[in-house]
Amino acid sequence: MPITRSRRRLRTATLGLATAAGVLLSACSLDQETEIRSKLQSWVKLGETFYFYSRVNCTAALFDVKADRISSLIKKAGSIEAGMRAIVEQKVVAFQIAALSPTQVTEQIMTLDLPLGLGVLSSGTGGKDCMAREMEVAYFNALLDPTSVLIYDPVAKSMAVFDLRNRRLFFSRGRPS
Repeated sequence: MPITRSRRRLRTATLGLATAAGVLLSACSLDQETEIRSKLQSWVKLGETFYFYSRVNCTAALFDVKADRISSLIKKAGSIEAGMRAIVEQKVVAFQIAALSPTQVTEQIMTLDLPLGLGVLSSGTGGKDCMAREMEVAYFNALLDPTSVLIYDPVAKSMAVFDLRNRRLFFSRGRPS
């Protein structure tokens, strides 16, 4: 059956609308997996993506990690004060402080400088709305684990938690205000 001119126009319009809808839906995401993965790959050696979800107000991701080493591109802080200096200097910082969980690190930053600490805290909780229930529980456990390392990017307002015990990396970001 030959396609009439009106059917051809209808099909073209439908394809155009479908393409526009796809572009709009991808534009409604805060982040794209390839971009986040590329950024995090410069911090740690990533394996496969276990979870990624992003929408207009949040992003949450979970990646397998192939090595325990954190890149030399990231400032390593052995104290709260050193980490806070890195944040003020707008540097990505990994808080490698023995016996302190990411939650305890955040609490201590808030004690010393509430606005700075609230920035770290909001980055860590900003991705919660994009997490599946199982991921929320695993993320919460990693936040409380003193062997986990908090990595904070003050420019992107994002947080990663390197769960050394389980060799995985959580990523969280909310819409910057």
